[in-house]
Amino acid sequence: MSIEHRWSSRKEINLDVSLYYPPIGMVNGKTRNISLEGMYVDLQGVRIPAQARLEICFTAENRGKPVEHRLPAYVVHGGDGGVGLMLQHVGYREFDALRYMLHAA
Repeated sequence: MSIEHRWSSRKEINLDVSLYYPPIGMVNGKTRNISLEGMYVDLQGVRIPAQARLEICFTAENRGKPVEHRLPAYVVHGGDGGVGLMLQHVGYREFDALRYMLHAA
């Protein structure tokens, strides 16, 4: 059994996201789980290599209005089914949106 090195636990959350990976462009996916440090995103037939840097885009509501969030991340692991992403330099607004989603789930 492997040991997880996370500050916060992962929660199963299905959220539509877009990944911007420059060699390919924009790729749509759906999260399988999310933590404050990262997420796993299911992708349809797209492979993004480990250690690739990309940007995650998602929309969350704030006071009843949709707000777009963009987070820099890199691929920790991946395959044909999707990618495990680690978030980098998350700003307060994005951290708060992730925290709200995790507590609401």
